[in-house]
Amino acid sequence: MTPEEVVAYRKELELKLHGKDIPKPIKTWIQTGLTSRILDTIKKFGFEKPMQIQAQALPIIMSGRDCIGVAKTGSGKTLAFVLPMLRHIKDQPPVVPGDGPIALIMAPTRELVQQIHSDIRKFAKVAGVTSVAVYGGSGVAQQISELKRGAEIVVCTPGRMIDILCTSNGKITNLRRVTYLVMDEADRMFDMGFEPQITRIVQNTRPDRQTVLFSATFPRQVEILARKVLTKPVEIQIGGRSVVNKDISQLVEVRPENERFLRLLELLGEWYEKGKILIFVHSQDKCDALFKDMLRHGYPCLSLHGAKDQTDRESTISDFKSNVCSVLIATSIAARGLDVKELELVINYDVPNHYEDYVHRVGRTGRAGRKGCAITFISEDDARYAPDLVKALQLSEQVVPDDLKALADGFMTKVNQGLEQAHGTGYGGSGFKFNEEEEEVTKAAKKAQARGYGFEEDKSDSDSEDEGIQKTGGGDLSQQTANAHAAAIALVSKASAGVVPPPIQYLPNGGQAIPVIITANASSEGTARALRAAENLRQKLEEIQAGSMTEHYTAEFEINDFPQNARWKVTHKETLGPISEWTGAAITTRGQFYPPGKVPHGPDDRKLYLKIEGPTESSVKKAKAEVKRVLEDITRQATSLPGASQPGKYSVL
Repeated sequence: MTPEEVVAYRKELELKLHGKDIPKPIKTWIQTGLTSRILDTIKKFGFEKPMQIQAQALPIIMSGRDCIGVAKTGSGKTLAFVLPMLRHIKDQPPVVPGDGPIALIMAPTRELVQQIHSDIRKFAKVAGVTSVAVYGGSGVAQQISELKRGAEIVVCTPGRMIDILCTSNGKITNLRRVTYLVMDEADRMFDMGFEPQITRIVQNTRPDRQTVLFSATFPRQVEILARKVLTKPVEIQIGGRSVVNKDISQLVEVRPENERFLRLLELLGEWYEKGKILIFVHSQDKCDALFKDMLRHGYPCLSLHGAKDQTDRESTISDFKSNVCSVLIATSIAARGLDVKELELVINYDVPNHYEDYVHRVGRTGRAGRKGCAITFISEDDARYAPDLVKALQLSEQVVPDDLKALADGFMTKVNQGLEQAHGTGYGGSGFKFNEEEEEVTKAAKKAQARGYGFEEDKSDSDSEDEGIQKTGGGDLSQQTANAHAAAIALVSKASAGVVPPPIQYLPNGGQAIPVIITANASSEGTARALRAAENLRQKLEEIQAGSMTEHYTAEFEINDFPQNARWKVTHKETLGPISEWTGAAITTRGQFYPPGKVPHGPDDRKLYLKIEGPTESSVKKAKAEVKRVLEDITRQATSLPGASQPGKYSVL
């Protein structure tokens, strides 16, 4: 093709490309250079010609380039990295005993790992390669035996893969031969707390590897993390960056909670005979409750959520795909990777809590060129998610219902007035936490935020003595600061009453920041008055700070009775450094180790403990929670080793 023909073809495919020296796209499977047996297999499964993402991704990956692929759900992304992988593997020396895999594919959920493994097996036998699926919740013995026999391809979840790599001092398998690395649904892996595991796995592969990332949604803040593992990648984008497939008809109904079940029964009566139906809810309890209600009303159905055993999850998906039952109720674990033929309708019984989750949920239907329908219920209590639904409908050129638009506009007005706070994106990259610590950290963050904006908090709830955290100094500085902030907002808002404010501007005040709302329609005189008022408040705040001590929080954490390797780990600078950097709290080792049965001699002698000091209660709580997490991890590993006489002996209280 001439350069002009290439530009025209890419425009026809709706491709957006970023990168240098990008190979030309292909129009037919023959142009891939694959063997006749693989081409026959492609034809056998009904893939007539390359889909949009495949047309451009195949030549890029086959030329050895790193690649980021962002394309709508059901667009054939799996085949786009599987076919080049087969060709890549066949060009390497054969795998011999003691070798690890040549290709490694990582995915965030077990269901997606099974899905990819199933797609690879269609071609693996023809190509003469072996594939192994490695994921948690199922028997590790079988996975280990398959890996020991040797496999060219491993499809895995990061956690289980690290477990196997660490078992038997790395004798089961290794990553020394990995030259082809794929991350499917890469954005969710980087967000779900897998980043440390992914980084460790990537560090153990060959530096000259080829890396490929694919997803239907790829927010910019996640891409920054992802690019750390790529070398001069080419980015392919089909249509919008995170857009619902236009083959899916999207309907949104504003309904209170008490009306949803009757409406669900109406929809089932209309759609039950047409094909499979997938119903999404937000929690495991809701999933079980709706499952019982459906059975009570005569609708056979299946349920799927993270608390079920892996065997149950696998059999549920198998039954749903093989028409044993045509209705599935699930949490968002089924939102990615689930590819079910004849899935006609997706119902969001509970509205998704962020935009990307909505895109993936409704993307379970309308796959591979088929049409689909998605219906979402939302109530006035869920108004904070209405702007996301409006955005999704607008980007995919669907009609936005008037009542949804009114709900979204009303919520955004409250946000601009400071009465409500917009929810997060779902991509905070918060990392792994235990449930109790997660709750503690969330509460502390909310309290700190409330104090910063001058809201009153429940005194019984804010007593830090219960948490073992003591506060010294500071007086009523935080309250005075909050009052100053509130006064600044009130003064400036009065200068422009009745006008919806645009983004907040900030004035420096020696380490703090006073938000000053300046409106476009405010008179210049009113604006000047507001700025003068804010400047006066800034000076007063500096005086308050000058005459006050800095707030100081401390906590203690005794580690004397933990196993030796846990004590070493939690007192080492490689562990404490990142925790201090992340939380802003200083952690020092105090006291001395006393063996079991011995007690400290004098009142000043103490058993080994960590002293945690920080500028805020939140930072100390975060640091304490992270120290607990490290101790629990090491202790659990120690008690699960062969020969551990008393499993569960050590626990963090």
